[in-house]
Amino acid sequence: MKNKNIFKGFTTCVVIASLMTTMSFPVLAEPIGPPPDSGNTEITSAAVYVKDNKYISEQSTQAAVSYGTVADTFAKNIKIISDTESSNGLYVTGSKSNYILQNSKIMLSGNGSNDFAGVGAGAMVNGGGTLILKNANITTNGCIRSAVAATDHSILKVYDSTLISNGGTLPSDYQSKIGPGMMEPPEGLEVTGTARTCLTMNNSKSYYYNSTIIADGWGALSTDSAGGYVYLEANKCNIKTIKDGYGAYADNGCHDVFNDCKFNSAAMAVIMAGENDVTFKNTDATCGTYFAMMHCVMGSTSDKGTLNVTGGNIKTSDAAVLVKSDNADIIIDGARIVSKNGTLIKSIINSDPNRTKVPTGETVYGIKATLKNMVLQGNILHEDTERSMSITLMGTTLKGKIKDASIYIDADSKWIATEDSNVVTLAGSFDVSKIDAVNGVTITATASSGCTLKGSYKLASGGTLNVN
Repeated sequence: MKNKNIFKGFTTCVVIASLMTTMSFPVLAEPIGPPPDSGNTEITSAAVYVKDNKYISEQSTQAAVSYGTVADTFAKNIKIISDTESSNGLYVTGSKSNYILQNSKIMLSGNGSNDFAGVGAGAMVNGGGTLILKNANITTNGCIRSAVAATDHSILKVYDSTLISNGGTLPSDYQSKIGPGMMEPPEGLEVTGTARTCLTMNNSKSYYYNSTIIADGWGALSTDSAGGYVYLEANKCNIKTIKDGYGAYADNGCHDVFNDCKFNSAAMAVIMAGENDVTFKNTDATCGTYFAMMHCVMGSTSDKGTLNVTGGNIKTSDAAVLVKSDNADIIIDGARIVSKNGTLIKSIINSDPNRTKVPTGETVYGIKATLKNMVLQGNILHEDTERSMSITLMGTTLKGKIKDASIYIDADSKWIATEDSNVVTLAGSFDVSKIDAVNGVTITATASSGCTLKGSYKLASGGTLNVN
């Protein structure tokens, strides 16, 4: 391919991005609060602008690019620097585009204006295109200044790269809002910050390999406005939030997969919203609050989040899993979990006024947790009065309190209560030796069909089991 431009030397310039009304974003972002106004934005210029596998020189700000080579289908060894607000670094659009950025650096500063549309992103793919980053280093400074973004049926693949968003200072006249143009997360997410490092939206897919993703706050690997389906996958990546923020987000309609990753999060490893699923395999996670926070806001009472965890090590300061007014399937197999405050799973009524409320008399899916092949210490506390919680132990020993949940214990499991516990229903065909309680602790339970226990039992460690 004939090179369109070869840039040598070092140049810094101002990139001007013009905004035109062509695109709408009707889907809510991490939907908390009232419905947002539509964000109508088209990106018409960037430091490097590529459309349908053609480098468009008249829409590219060439002075912002130094060193290296820019061509129709690739750019390598380049450096992009801009301090213009809302300017984009590399922009790839069109279903014919299959573009590779290799061995390159992008540094942008100044606030963005709409990260839902990717305005101000370091590298962005849009309109059904494919963008591949190899050994790229992208750093942004400024509010809603994403390092990378993928939207509108596009594919992003990132290899051996470092992506950083440092955030910025909110404008003095900024007013909090929900949706396009929002510069900080909604209060209900329990995090602060002003930028999301990576964004995958609107029927797009993102894949990260052997890369480092860092956010000063808000979020590192984010999804939003799925449009029905978004897929996010990270493999052998280091994911970090510094001052606050989540490691990853699974919005309604999103599917996140993490294989052999390390999370070091100032807040939670993942937030899950509405109907979604997240899978962790062999993940090491150190979390300032929770490992997973699951919630449903302005959604359907049938929405359900599915959390699958296999192997790995999880350390949290608060509950390992917090479920806020949400239906949930939680499957954890062979993981080591340490909760500093002694809570493994906790459910509550979400304090957000826009939570998805269950009408009186309606029965919903509830919260179902299956714990396999583990030795666990910590409490399971069910405080959401709008739905039920059930716990299944399979090849697992649990030492802790259970509050207002049902429990099924298989033949290879055991539960040892450390505080007074109330079990809504006790299920499983087992003898009383599978349940224990320390001296002075009483378990109150109701037997379900198949459970042969009835009456009062003195337990091995001195506690008491009362079965109705």
